[in-house]
Amino acid sequence: MTTSLGWGTTGWILFAGLTLGGCATTAEHKPVQDIRGAAAVTGRTTQPLVAGPIRLLHANFESRTAPHFSRVWKRGDHIDCNSATPLAWDGQTEVELRQDELICVAAGAPARIWWHGRSLDQTTPAAPEQASLR
Repeated sequence: MTTSLGWGTTGWILFAGLTLGGCATTAEHKPVQDIRGAAAVTGRTTQPLVAGPIRLLHANFESRTAPHFSRVWKRGDHIDCNSATPLAWDGQTEVELRQDELICVAAGAPARIWWHGRSLDQTTPAAPEQASLR
């Protein structure tokens, strides 16, 4: 006497085995966090735009004149954008900012700036572990 499980039962057993096998693994991968922001620049006054750790991917601006970017270190609670180092950045390439580093911006006239970046923060929580049946 021979018994056959048939394709339907075999398929379900295979599916259950693959599914449970996938649940037994954990994800060690940290997700990349996209960050977006906007700022209103009031004119020639230099002001902070964004602080690190972040990789700025690009910045778009609404103004007749291109904004001027600079880089400065944050010392405690003190931020002095007036003593920042000029940054030759056109807003179209990537710029990486480390912890306590800021990008400051000034424009010839009032403008609005939108920026997009990715977090470099190492404390980003890892993906939650999945339950295991073992």
